Amino acid sequence: MKKRYWIPGAVVVVLAITYFTGPKLPEPVYDTALPRVPGNLAEIAQLVSEREAGQPIREGNNAHVRFHDSVPSKTEYAVIYLHGFGGSFGDAYPANYHLADGLEANIYVARWGAHGLEPPHSMVGFTAESAWAEAKEALTIGKAIGEKVVILSTSTGGTLALKLAAEFPQDVHALVNFSPNVKDDMPGAWLLGTPWGAEIAALVGMTDGLREVSYEEPGANQYFDTLFTTTALVHLQTLVASTMTEATFQKITCPVLTLYYYEDRLNEDERVEVDVYPKMHATFATAKAENVLKALPTPKTHFLGSEIMSGDTETPVREALRFLRGLE
Repeated sequence: MKKRYWIPGAVVVVLAITYFTGPKLPEPVYDTALPRVPGNLAEIAQLVSEREAGQPIREGNNAHVRFHDSVPSKTEYAVIYLHGFGGSFGDAYPANYHLADGLEANIYVARWGAHGLEPPHSMVGFTAESAWAEAKEALTIGKAIGEKVVILSTSTGGTLALKLAAEFPQDVHALVNFSPNVKDDMPGAWLLGTPWGAEIAALVGMTDGLREVSYEEPGANQYFDTLFTTTALVHLQTLVASTMTEATFQKITCPVLTLYYYEDRLNEDERVEVDVYPKMHATFATAKAENVLKALPTPKTHFLGSEIMSGDTETPVREALRFLRGLE
C-alpha cells in the first residue's frame, strides 16, 4: 500500500479507537426495593412539605400531596403525577388536578431530578438512578394514599411511569401517558449516550456547562427550567436508552392509555418521536381492550395538560376519565 493511503487510514483508526474508548457514563442500576414512608397520611404530607422547604424551589414547583377531603383519608384511587424533563407540576396543570378530582382521588405531585429549582441549582445531581429512586418513592406514596394507583405522566415522566409499571405490576392500577418520552425527536440526541457524550453536550449550543432554554408563553418560566447543567442531558439520554426497551414493554400488564398531539406529518409533537408508539403498545402484555393509543389534534403541543402550553386541556382529561371508568 502506498504511503499516501495508509497514513490517512491510520489516522482514521486512531480517531475511531479514541472515540469508542472515550469516557462514558456507567450503565445505571435500577434497584427494585421500594422505600418506606410513614403510615399516617398527614405525616406523609408533612414529610414531603418539610423536605421541600429546605430546597431553593421556584414558587409553585414543590412536590406535594393534595387530599380529596379536608380530613386526610385513603381514597379508592390515588393519582401520582410525574412531570417531564425540564418541567414540573405546571407542565400538566390543571389536567393533573382535574383528573384526580374526577376520580375523587388523593394526588401526589412528585418533583424528581432536582427540577423546579432556582438557577444555577436546576438538575444538579440528576441521574437516571436518582430519578428512578424518586419515581419509586412516588409509587410508595401513591400506595399509601389510595387503593388503586393511577400514574399520570408527561414526557420523561412517562419514561419513569412505564418502568414502574414493568417492575411493579401488582402496584400499578393503570397508566395515563401524555406524550411519553420513548425516543427523543431531537436530531443527534443519541450522541449524548455515546462515549464523549458529556463533552458533546458541553460543546453544542451550551456555555459554561449550562443549557439555556427560552419560552415565549407567558408564565412558562415559572414552571419550566430555563437554565440547567448540560450533564443532565446526558443522564436523560441514558435513562431513556436504558429503560425504553422491548424487554421493559413486554413486562407491562396493566391498562395503558397513551395520548399525544398529532394532526398530520407537518403538525405533530415537536419534542418526542411519536412514530414509535404503535410498536410500543403492540409489545405490551396488556389486554387488548385496555391497551389504548390515541392521537389528539386539539392540544397542538407536547404538553397536553398544561394551560400555559396547550390549546385544549379538557379533552385529555375527558379521555383519561372515560378510559379509567371503563376499567371498573
